Amino acid sequence: MKKLYVLALAIIASIGAANAQRAAEYDLGTRQADYKSYNRIGLSYNNVGYNLNSEAKDDLEIDGFSLNGFGIDYIHGFSLTRSLPMFLELGANVNFNFGTPLSEEEDRYTYKMKMQNINLQVPVNYVYRFNVADSFSIAPYVGLNFKLNLTTRGKEIMEYEGEKEEDDWYSFYDKEEMDGEPWNRFQMGWHIGVGFRYSNLYLGLQYGTDFIPAWKYDEDDWHAKINNGNFKLSLGYFF
Repeated sequence: MKKLYVLALAIIASIGAANAQRAAEYDLGTRQADYKSYNRIGLSYNNVGYNLNSEAKDDLEIDGFSLNGFGIDYIHGFSLTRSLPMFLELGANVNFNFGTPLSEEEDRYTYKMKMQNINLQVPVNYVYRFNVADSFSIAPYVGLNFKLNLTTRGKEIMEYEGEKEEDDWYSFYDKEEMDGEPWNRFQMGWHIGVGFRYSNLYLGLQYGTDFIPAWKYDEDDWHAKINNGNFKLSLGYFF
């Protein structure tokens, strides 16, 4: 009887050890799956603010303006270590922004200046992911952004006593059309953000500013410039 009791205890102990080993292997596999590289595609809503310093406000006679638009985004996340959920993200975003920076109306006269911007951005992010539950995680990040403005165009629309006149679209990068003061095609900036992931779905919030201004003009003691502030709300899919 005593031998049977010892044998039963040995069997129970071996089953428990086997279950513990399987649980450890499952936990290790889950962690490694959390740390592996990934891809993400998505769409975003963008708000680009154009902030003027005092000299630019005096020159252009406006306080500032913003453009709204949407973007098509792609991100690849590279795992930095197998022991911690740290990632380096590289990507490419194409953004389409538009709006009416200037609008005036006096008696029988109205004036509008419309603006369009298309740009290509290359973000570089450092990400740390916090796993809240099996299928839900929060990932704050900080990064740099390299922006190439493909087109920035303006168009003036004037109406007086029912007669409407429209100028052709003109480029903000043409020296002649901008009276020798073209805008910058290349910009670089920083941003911070946070991403919420549920299974394969992603919601992200991001804000940043540009180091290189959209427009700058220096003459003696006159230093006018326009800087950008960028807000992005994105929806994406992991694979």
